[in-house]
Amino acid sequence: MPGGAARRRVGTEAVVSGTTGSAGPGPLTAAAALTAWTLDVPALAAVLLAGALYARGVGSARGAGRGWSAVRPPAFGAGLALIALATCSFVGVYAHDLFWVYVLQACLLLLVAPLLLGAGAPLSLAAATARGKPAADRAKRLLLFRVARVPGFGPLVLIVATVLVFFTPLMTASLRSDAVGELVRAGLVTAGLVVALPVTDGAMSLSSAAYAAALGLAVVEFLLDAVPGIVLRLQSHVLQPGYWAALGRPWGPTPLQDQQLGGAVLWFFGEAGDIPFIAALLAAWVVSDAREARAQDAAMDAADARLRPLSGQASAGGMARPEEPERTRPWWETDPSVFGEARARRYGWRPEIGRTDDRPADQPADQPADQPADQPADQPADRDERPGGAGG
Repeated sequence: MPGGAARRRVGTEAVVSGTTGSAGPGPLTAAAALTAWTLDVPALAAVLLAGALYARGVGSARGAGRGWSAVRPPAFGAGLALIALATCSFVGVYAHDLFWVYVLQACLLLLVAPLLLGAGAPLSLAAATARGKPAADRAKRLLLFRVARVPGFGPLVLIVATVLVFFTPLMTASLRSDAVGELVRAGLVTAGLVVALPVTDGAMSLSSAAYAAALGLAVVEFLLDAVPGIVLRLQSHVLQPGYWAALGRPWGPTPLQDQQLGGAVLWFFGEAGDIPFIAALLAAWVVSDAREARAQDAAMDAADARLRPLSGQASAGGMARPEEPERTRPWWETDPSVFGEARARRYGWRPEIGRTDDRPADQPADQPADQPADQPADQPADRDERPGGAGG
């Protein structure tokens, strides 16, 4: 099998000459899918460099006693392996001859590989190491880093990337030029990381309110992601005919059938790829909410610890106790009708506080406030005035 550059030059010559015979790879069969390989040097170099840096970071973190989850390195490695397969396996070989394989490569690089890389938490790993912490701090100050944390920015990036790659001349340019193709593939991975890192990496964690907003937008995006695939599936003419229609392959589907098949692949990834993303977003929301609750509890405990010595000094000196700052809790924690009185008492609720009159705490709620507690409800209260008058 010729190398990637030679194969791409052959495809370009076929387009320029307008010949009907294809000088590219043969028909895509099961055997060809297993044996067709190409060498994408820039992609392999990036994969090896990222893997070496990540392994070094894991070793530094564990050597410093910080520890590192045993699940994250395999996830990061799976993401790197998927990038290598998408660029060097039959996907990289046939992406220049079959539109549906080109779509498959773009979806793997944009939707699947970044989610696995993000699950490895590379930014958190950099922040956990002494050498990587300055770089992580600089990354957090970058405009792209800050904008990526805005709810709705990730779905917008996916939509823009999909339109640029499949519905503009950028697709033809990436197929005819090795340099443009490498830049497009790198851009797809970067765009995917912009979407995935706020959901999977703790270093880019959002507030619980931001995750709630992002989850709502993700549901809307789940519906919109089907549109590009449906458009490709229902098109009655070939997009970018200067490339695909001029290939002149003597095997495989026609250019229009190939494009419609690519639309089905894009449709599938657009919908199926959102399911793990929404699940990860929901999990990140739960974790963020629990983290904020712990921080709020710690702040309240610290405030109590600061006020306790002052209260003791004021009581010993006969001084009035300083007024505590007003603190509020979610209404459901102090409402006994939601989780019961035991939980409500734990967060400050008292029966006498919740009453709207001045009856004793042990007086039944259906007994008038001016009626003695030991008097039956059906017995009238003693009155100074008698029916016959004051003197009888």
